Amino acid sequence: MHIQNNTGQMYMKSETIGTVRLYISKQADCAPQTLGEDDRQLQQIVQNYREDEYHSQITLCKNWTVMYQLAESRANIIEWLEIPRYAKVLEIGAGCGTITSALRKKGAGLTCQDENLHYCRLNAIRQNRSSAREAGSRELTIYAGPFEECEAQFADDYDVIVCMDALLTEEKAQTLLASLRRHLKPEGMLVLAAKNKFGLKYWAGNREPHTDQYFAGLENAGVRLYSGKRLQQLLEQTGFDSQECYYPYPDERFALEIYSDRHLPKKGDLNYNIVNYEGDRFLLFDEQKVFDSIIEEGQFPFFANAYLFLAGAKGRAQLKQETVYVRYATDRGREHAVCTQITEHAVYKRPMYAEGTAHIRHLYEAYEKLEKQYGQTKLKFNRCAWAAGLSGQNRLPLDAAGKDESDSREEHECLRFELLYAHTLQEQVEQAVAQGELKKVFDILHRMMQYIRNGSGQTPFQMTEGFQKVFGSIPDVQALEGTACSDPADIDLILPNIFIGEDGTWQVIDYEWTFFFPVPRNFIIYRTLFFLNHENPRLEALSMEHLLKLAEIAPKEAAVYAQMEQAFQQYVAGGLIPYREMVNLLGRRFIDIVQLQQDYDRIAAQNELLKGQGIWKAARKIKRKLTGN
Repeated sequence: MHIQNNTGQMYMKSETIGTVRLYISKQADCAPQTLGEDDRQLQQIVQNYREDEYHSQITLCKNWTVMYQLAESRANIIEWLEIPRYAKVLEIGAGCGTITSALRKKGAGLTCQDENLHYCRLNAIRQNRSSAREAGSRELTIYAGPFEECEAQFADDYDVIVCMDALLTEEKAQTLLASLRRHLKPEGMLVLAAKNKFGLKYWAGNREPHTDQYFAGLENAGVRLYSGKRLQQLLEQTGFDSQECYYPYPDERFALEIYSDRHLPKKGDLNYNIVNYEGDRFLLFDEQKVFDSIIEEGQFPFFANAYLFLAGAKGRAQLKQETVYVRYATDRGREHAVCTQITEHAVYKRPMYAEGTAHIRHLYEAYEKLEKQYGQTKLKFNRCAWAAGLSGQNRLPLDAAGKDESDSREEHECLRFELLYAHTLQEQVEQAVAQGELKKVFDILHRMMQYIRNGSGQTPFQMTEGFQKVFGSIPDVQALEGTACSDPADIDLILPNIFIGEDGTWQVIDYEWTFFFPVPRNFIIYRTLFFLNHENPRLEALSMEHLLKLAEIAPKEAAVYAQMEQAFQQYVAGGLIPYREMVNLLGRRFIDIVQLQQDYDRIAAQNELLKGQGIWKAARKIKRKLTGN
């Protein structure tokens, strides 16, 4: 079947895949259809597996293209957005449909475009197999071909247009944005993601993605990267006078966090920077330390690795989202994957998938039990209550007792926490370390250990079924005999999770990993010390050996806790390999330039020592005897 224009000229072919109508432009139809290895792997997964099975298949394939096209976490960049249900949405550059799936779960009526015909067909197959279709999402139409060939088929009244990293040359970018503006309703919203040419990762030794060259964007070597200022100018020049800017981290591809000008990162926050999935990179400096310096100077927006712009016509007030910050914990099993969103008034935590509902319920129960357990101490737990969500009229207010106006849990989707304005223990410790005031650090640790060891709920150790499920079967279980345990046990009492109130009260803001079976109190302390040492690996006073002596934890006991920590991380991952480890699975290297310089200096010094000893002459004689040359 072909579509005809008003002159009767045939120009676009159509086919139906399940409930999806696919239209194919002449250029896409004439393109070679030979499938490469990447295409075959994508097809095999999409045709034979559900979306919730993609993660395990991606780690088995160890293929960057497969990861980029299918990983659900790619949709994090738009999953949090407040898009009205039944909105009319256009998606540009849809690929194999990861973001398409997220938009359909929002109930959007969707039109998609991508140049790659094979990807468009896989998107259609994927959507027919997805839970979004079962949930009653609206119609989906896909256009295969260049934007210029497909544009005439697009409507002029879209509520939302999503454009992920599709800007090309300056001239084409302006043309594309002007076209998209024409297809939006006057009150419509453009969602535009783009790489930042001045992103810190490009200074630090990552290749520029479109040329596979180092420093190409920084040097203006004809690549399609833009600064934040230039993106703002392009949007203004093409009719998008209202703009709201967000900062996906570590970048726009697999955003774990999304910041805004209303909630910028603090020192120590940006510690996930080795994400060179697509190829090898140099390591010119410690990006976390440089980010810390940049944050101190107030320059993070300029050096952010990527931007997410929400843009519309002048005066469009709806651009500003309620959410000022979002964090995704999706490198986990689906039953533990959660999203944390901060608004100007509260903090929300919700499950990413239906399998995570029990985890959120468990979190509320943990709050109630921990409040009682530490009620006689100055260690408090951030108040939480059931909430209905983030969309204005659906949000239920907290009453004085911390419960919401409707107490039916079945009607709620997430938990709401109080928004605290205070510094963390982590910040206080970092400041003390920087000033060489280690006594302050040890005072904090002593107080922490006192709280943990003096809370109620003390019980002797038992190898329960729950313990074995989370921490594994401990071979040297005798090392834990007679160990004082907590039940319930919040094992995540680490420094970043505790805020300091003006009255000196410590407020625990995250108690997600609380278990209702006996866990050694020394293990809780061990984890606090372990992460403190991880942040200060070169400081002898904060070495694990020294910290364990401070906590009176014997080496044999600490060895058991190390095994427990490893088993716990595997439990959280749900048997899956986290995407953060895909850099290693893909065989990507990071070449430490400082280490290279040190190795060069060492070899040069050795060569200097060998000079004059006749070693090189002897070596040449041996080579001639062996080779005859």
